[in-house]
Amino acid sequence: MEAQIPDTMKARGMSEEQVKRDVLLAAQPTKKFVTVDQVAAMAIFLCSDAGETITGSLMSMDGGWTAH
Repeated sequence: MEAQIPDTMKARGMSEEQVKRDVLLAAQPTKKFVTVDQVAAMAIFLCSDAGETITGSLMSMDGGWTAH
């Protein structure tokens, strides 16, 4: 997504913050991007004893995007 920001800024005459808020996160229920740390934490959980029985499941980390 980061690669899209400069082109969108230029095409729409917006600042980086405006593009993030008004374009990329406009329809995002949480109004936040999923972070690398959050993805890493999920991977660690799935590799742990607590997550060992989770197999073949789709687990969305999209801040509610698919739910809306």
